[in-house]
Amino acid sequence: MTIEMSGECRASYPQSVLAKASKVIRKWCGTNPEAHAYPGAVVLVTKQGKTLMHEAFGFMRLSPDPVPMSVDSVFDLASLTKAVATTTAALVLIDQGEIGLDDPIEYFAPCLADHPLGKAQIRHLLTQTLGLTGWTPLFKIGATRDDIPSFMRAVELSWPPGTRVQYSCPGFILLGWVIEKVSGMTLDDFTREMIFEPLEMKDTMFLPLNKPVPDRIRERLVPTEPRSATLRGREIMEAFAGPEMESSVPDGRRCPESWMPRKLQRQWSARHIAGDIPCGVVHDENAAWLGGVAGNAGLFSTAQDLANFGQMYLNEGVHSGRHILSSSAIRIATQDWTAGLPGDDNRGLGWQFATPGGPLGDLMPPGCFGHTGFTGTVIWIDPKHEVVAVLLTNRLQFTRSNQHILRVRRLFINTVFAGI
Repeated sequence: MTIEMSGECRASYPQSVLAKASKVIRKWCGTNPEAHAYPGAVVLVTKQGKTLMHEAFGFMRLSPDPVPMSVDSVFDLASLTKAVATTTAALVLIDQGEIGLDDPIEYFAPCLADHPLGKAQIRHLLTQTLGLTGWTPLFKIGATRDDIPSFMRAVELSWPPGTRVQYSCPGFILLGWVIEKVSGMTLDDFTREMIFEPLEMKDTMFLPLNKPVPDRIRERLVPTEPRSATLRGREIMEAFAGPEMESSVPDGRRCPESWMPRKLQRQWSARHIAGDIPCGVVHDENAAWLGGVAGNAGLFSTAQDLANFGQMYLNEGVHSGRHILSSSAIRIATQDWTAGLPGDDNRGLGWQFATPGGPLGDLMPPGCFGHTGFTGTVIWIDPKHEVVAVLLTNRLQFTRSNQHILRVRRLFINTVFAGI
């Protein structure tokens, strides 16, 4: 099933139902950080492949000059990367017989054979049950893309893998490394070839610092949070501004924490408005240090592309007659793997399940799943009613101290499911 695009509500659903959802987003959209949750937003809701609502609100950026939000604006998805890119890539490799959920990490990273992390399995990375909570930013220890497992040796597990649910990023950074090692491709190339191009997600991509930003999306990129607004943001600015190297790090040498290849340094500077606000480079500091491509963050996309992705899940892995994933992969990804475990939520493979009072709303039926992103993004998928709902915002332009989005996304999805 292919989603039919429309900028208007379908007549088969009362206008008042969708108007309530629109009203919530509009109410919290504005230029006052005290009263509003974001300067702008894009919303898309589909049911059974039909677009019920696709609207843009407010501004994609406020300075130096206000720019109106458009329905095809391209957002930094933050942790939606974990579900849309990294999890899907892992499922593709499972379908191909290249990896298994019970494979221990030490199989791919022998350097971890004498470390508790080496006994953890792929499923622990996917279900947020790794037990690794403490973390030092990669740019502070001079981590390089190729040697991520070695740098993780210094981190102690807080509890045995598989015994508790605790959301964190390091496990997905490691999973991204595993995917690259097994596939022999970079994560951005692998996901583009195996997922995004087959799904016709033409505006979905990583934006690595060693490649130029495609011209077709350059003017549609939504900025995020000023680096100067946080200590870690200022620290990574200093790291990227450190001494330049003429070429990449020589084999066998560890990159000094403040050194950065000249080409990456130039691209980093070019992708910040007024030298401060990221636009076309991932907001997440660890992903940025890894050149813009990581298993935890770095993906950019539009609401329409994400709706296509969600519809693929509803179609049991099929898009336009082509299998992106097997129906079996969809089944295992959307089953509850953490029932009965202590922790902050229930998890599938890469996905979070809706629970009362949780970030995915109060009224979603059992079996719904989704994922949120720190930049102000979220996708919900309801297999029972064949609904996909996407909310993308630029809430970080008010800085992360503005927490209204935590409430707004629940209010929004409640109005959607109250009607449809």
